[in-house]
Amino acid sequence: MGQLSRQHSAIWSPRGALSVALVSLSGLLGTNCGPNCQSTCNRLYQPSECNIQSPGQSTEELLLKCLNECEDGLQVPGEIRAEYTPNEYTPSDDPIIFTNDEEVALWMECIAETSCELISTGYCAPVW
Repeated sequence: MGQLSRQHSAIWSPRGALSVALVSLSGLLGTNCGPNCQSTCNRLYQPSECNIQSPGQSTEELLLKCLNECEDGLQVPGEIRAEYTPNEYTPSDDPIIFTNDEEVALWMECIAETSCELISTGYCAPVW
C-alpha cells in the first residue's frame, strides 16, 4: 500500500498538477484569440454593434454574405496585395474582394480597431 501511495503522489505532484493546469489554460485561451469571422460580421451588422445597413438587404442577409466572404477568403493562403489597404478610405463604388487569408486577417483587425463611424464612411472595406 505504501508503494501505491508514493506512486499516486508522484503522478499528482503539485508540479504535475500545475503543468496540467497550464496546458489546459493555454488550450482555452488559444482558441479565442483576436477577431474571427463571426465576431467581425457581428460587429458590422448587429444592431447592438455598428448596425451597418444596406438598402434592400436585411441584417440576416448582410451577416450571411459577410460570413461567407470571410470564410471563403480564409480558405486561400496568400499574401496581402499592395492595393488592398483597408485602413484607408475606399469609395463605396470601388468593389473590394478578398483574395486570401492574409487580407481577411488584416480586414478583421481593421474592423476590430476602427470606430463604427469611420467604418460606415468607407474605412475597413469591404462592407456590404
